[in-house]
Amino acid sequence: MRVHRENLQPKEILELSSFCTRLLGIGDGTLGTPDPNDLQNTKTVEIPSNYIIPYHENALTDLISFIYDQDTLEHPIAMTLSQKAIVCPRNETSQQINMQMLHMTPELAVSYLSTDSLIPHSGDNSDIGSLYPSEYLNLLNFNGMPQHRLQHKVNTPVILLRNVNLGAGLCNGTRLIVTQLLPTRQQ
Repeated sequence: MRVHRENLQPKEILELSSFCTRLLGIGDGTLGTPDPNDLQNTKTVEIPSNYIIPYHENALTDLISFIYDQDTLEHPIAMTLSQKAIVCPRNETSQQINMQMLHMTPELAVSYLSTDSLIPHSGDNSDIGSLYPSEYLNLLNFNGMPQHRLQHKVNTPVILLRNVNLGAGLCNGTRLIVTQLLPTRQQ
């Protein structure tokens, strides 16, 4: 549900107020039925059907289209993008959404690869290649670190994962729009 919109009717304002109150209740842990078998004090929350996109083959595309209309995907503006987000509890879900959004945008994708070798600090390096083959290193995914293969397109949103220049506002969590992609270095 879009919370921030202009020219709302009184019925829509009441509906949005109810949605926001419900969302805050879930976040604060005051809404839901406690699970007596869960030691983590988890609660079960039933989501009303009008807030659910029914599962089908293109449900993810429907979700993205609901949040990011086609004009936003084709001609992103910083102000428009700053008002929209899809929040995911798991990195895998986030990666799925990111890949689907890339497929929905018209530009040509460019792939960038991470460094995929180890350099030993000391000793014999003959075992390093057999212990840590590049195929294995390329499969590793760590929280807060980008994947081995990053795909980008011009005019797509990105989020900084590390502080780059605090004085210029380039810190962890800053949203940016890709304006230029340089060619990759061939090996």
